[in-house]
Amino acid sequence: MKGKPVWAKGLSALQPWVQVLKNLNVAGDDRRTTDLIAQVFLAYAAEDQPNLDQENFACAAATVRALRQLLTQANISYWQCPYPLPANGMEAEVVISRATEACDNYVLVLSPRSLADACCLQGLLFALSMNKRIVPLLAETVPTEHLPEPLQTLEMIHLQSASPALGLSRGDRQLLQTLHHDADYHRAHTQLLVKALAWERQRRDPALLLTGNPLDFYQRWLGLAQGRSHHRPIQLQALYVAESVRHAQAPPGIGWLRRWLE
Repeated sequence: MKGKPVWAKGLSALQPWVQVLKNLNVAGDDRRTTDLIAQVFLAYAAEDQPNLDQENFACAAATVRALRQLLTQANISYWQCPYPLPANGMEAEVVISRATEACDNYVLVLSPRSLADACCLQGLLFALSMNKRIVPLLAETVPTEHLPEPLQTLEMIHLQSASPALGLSRGDRQLLQTLHHDADYHRAHTQLLVKALAWERQRRDPALLLTGNPLDFYQRWLGLAQGRSHHRPIQLQALYVAESVRHAQAPPGIGWLRRWLE
């Protein structure tokens, strides 16, 4: 009997994330939830969680509550940091990394507290390392010099003013426009990343390589994506596609020998 795959050791750390899936608003499009993929990871500080027992919310907490409603009404699937995080720091890191890699957009609600929050900062680092689209939302005034350097060059969406009684605020419209722009590209980026990471964690099991139409699609996508200036594929994605092509072009009848040698 084979031992557990490498990634299974951290699977127990993901159990809190299963509870967070109740916050995943399924938009009716199967592509949005394939392999537990969401359009948005909504990241905010633990101190900025809306407290429904209070009538008055802090500015950032009110923004978070409004964002949840906005994403739900716009049929945009999302999840968010599962507070409280696992007490074990390594387990918390696994939870955050798994959620970040499986989202199309990392939406960060900026406040003085989120700049010191472990979930927000770790998620931001993971998102940067995987070339995710990062969408910073300014909920409270934060001096530019206090922002992490990668955020200083990104366009900030201001959500400090209250939404109008009827319709959407300018910031709301800007956020939705950003999330819808190039949405298919970012979804393909996420899907390929999730597949490539699963392959890597399963010790590059040939059974997880791309074949047929999916391989053709991601070959074309990769060719276009590598010419972009932002949100390019990472090296693992390119390696996964290249290995899939090599495997598909191998002479038939020797697959058993390759598997035996591996």
